[in-house]
Amino acid sequence: MNEYTDFLEKHMGKIQYGWTSNESNQKLPFQIVKYAGGPFSGTVSYSTLGLSNEELRSSVSGKQIRQELIFTSYAFHGDNNIPGILQQIGQQALKNKTAFLRGDVIGPYGQLFDKSELEALYVTCPVYFPDEFQTYTTENKTSIVQSWIVPITSKEGTIAQ
Repeated sequence: MNEYTDFLEKHMGKIQYGWTSNESNQKLPFQIVKYAGGPFSGTVSYSTLGLSNEELRSSVSGKQIRQELIFTSYAFHGDNNIPGILQQIGQQALKNKTAFLRGDVIGPYGQLFDKSELEALYVTCPVYFPDEFQTYTTENKTSIVQSWIVPITSKEGTIAQ
């Protein structure tokens, strides 16, 4: 995992800290980590780390996919709700044994953040990062896909589906 972690830090900055348990203090099968940077000045990124240890199935092709989930936010936002969101959808992927694919809409779940109309999540490629960031290939030729989770409004979620 060290070379993969180096790959992530190359694109999102050094890992600042992380979470291994949910808010009920139950240990998770993967971590959530916060990085020092993002694709733009003033942003930070978060990701699952270890979700890719499990093979998930594509609901379209049936292909086995190893995946990590990426979330980027303005630094001034703080950690509010972001680790919990990634924990919940990561656990959902493991429970269903199904990867999130580009174009998927997760939710709506109700208000994700205070004073916000964002209620759902859209899955896409991490387009604001360099192309090489989309997939990492391990020494044994296993691919790990980075899937970018973007918060959206309920109306945007309806349009996207």
